[in-house]
Amino acid sequence: MQRSLVAIVAIMGCTVAIQGQIINHDNVDAVASLVQSTMDAVGQQRWLFTHASVGGNMIDGMNSLHAADPTRYPLVTVQTGDDGSRAEAPPSSTVAGTIYDCNRGNPGWQTKVTFLDDSVRIAGWHDPAVTVVLNKMCYIDQDADALVYLDSMAALETSYPGTTFVYMTIPLTTSTDTENIVRNQYNAAVRSFCSSHGTLLFDIADMEAHDPAGTEYTFTSGGQTYQRMYPGYSSDGGHLNATGSQRIALGWYATAATLAVPASNNSAAPDNPSPPPNPAPSRGLCGFGATGAITMMMLGLIGLKFQLGSRGYRPHRPS
Repeated sequence: MQRSLVAIVAIMGCTVAIQGQIINHDNVDAVASLVQSTMDAVGQQRWLFTHASVGGNMIDGMNSLHAADPTRYPLVTVQTGDDGSRAEAPPSSTVAGTIYDCNRGNPGWQTKVTFLDDSVRIAGWHDPAVTVVLNKMCYIDQDADALVYLDSMAALETSYPGTTFVYMTIPLTTSTDTENIVRNQYNAAVRSFCSSHGTLLFDIADMEAHDPAGTEYTFTSGGQTYQRMYPGYSSDGGHLNATGSQRIALGWYATAATLAVPASNNSAAPDNPSPPPNPAPSRGLCGFGATGAITMMMLGLIGLKFQLGSRGYRPHRPS
């Protein structure tokens, strides 16, 4: 199913542009300055998280933060099983402040897309069982079709408006090979879509590409600059070590905080986020004025389709 998202809402004759928000490395350190009431509100959320090994590293980071300061970092994790095609049904009563952790492994990127879809539609992982859903691809999914992923997420958003579906970039590795170039191209397409279509993006790739001091790790190929993972976050070039796990866990809290309070009141959202490397689009809040909103959104949609098509992504459903 082809679906065009136009982030324009007509309310009582007025046209309002919906803003997308990208949570990247700029937001990580700002978590320390979030007021406690925001963190308390995060503790009321209920998440479904489907993932594999790097996601397991993220869970380790979340558990580490909670163990060190459960008041400041209130989210706890509970393992959830699966049958190979979808997560098991949620419990009859889910608990606030819980991440329901479903390690579905690496069955292939197409199956990861359908796994989430079936977990939500068939197993029932949506509002009121959970308030937020997060599905993480792995760095081994560099051949994933961005348009298929985006189309599936957008369809879920339409079907379950009471549930927030958080988009994610694909994690990087420390290498400078062709596979990391393809990951960067996929991530650029996802960022472009989220900036233009009023969606929330957990930009794990950008977080991985910056060390704790904010220095970006990149490489060049064919005259283009691409991100790679900061080596200090990994012991094998792909998985997160303790430092990397905790860093990305703080990024998770930055993402959760945007759902707890409006972006304008959220100190974890910087006013001037750092620009990404070429070919990714600019990041941060992206809004359009009422007068030019429709024109800008249509141009953005056309541009996204052109961008995806030029990089070999085609609108097809996973088999």
